[in-house]
Amino acid sequence: MSGDTRNRIVETARELFTTHTYRAASMRDIAERVGITKPTLYHHFRSKSEILGHLVGPPIDELEAVVVDAAGRPSHAEIVDRLLGGCVDVMLAHRETMTLLLRDASVYSDDSTAVMSRMTDIVERAIELLAGPDADWRRRLRAAQAFAAATDPVSQFTDVPVADLRAELLRGATAVLHT
Repeated sequence: MSGDTRNRIVETARELFTTHTYRAASMRDIAERVGITKPTLYHHFRSKSEILGHLVGPPIDELEAVVVDAAGRPSHAEIVDRLLGGCVDVMLAHRETMTLLLRDASVYSDDSTAVMSRMTDIVERAIELLAGPDADWRRRLRAAQAFAAATDPVSQFTDVPVADLRAELLRGATAVLHT
């Protein structure tokens, strides 16, 4: 039952964070929506930032695994393919959570610094890998643009079938990277 309650709390928090923003959703709102008391909520999670960490932790772990896997590839072309495809797959698999991270500036607050710093580090490493070794600033810029092209639109095109969206995200990112 405890695990089920924790899962309901996290899912409810995701809904509230995405519809009202992270900052606007309160622990009271989460407890009421789940149907538990606020003390019971605090028994499961010490703070709203802990809930956020539990919510975004799995997709961040998956993104990190993609970056680590890509870094181990022997050629830059393989790195690019594995990195862009893997990151897009993670973003699409966790679309609601990624929408929260991409569209809600309030998740970047003092109480969520550790979680969001980890995400920033992963993105920076991904861009570094996309740019390749000894990249000049233009190449690094294209890598950053390509990463954004592959990941940012995930939250905007929820009506597009996943396979079609994935193909177009990768096509666009690759075009930017090779400009």
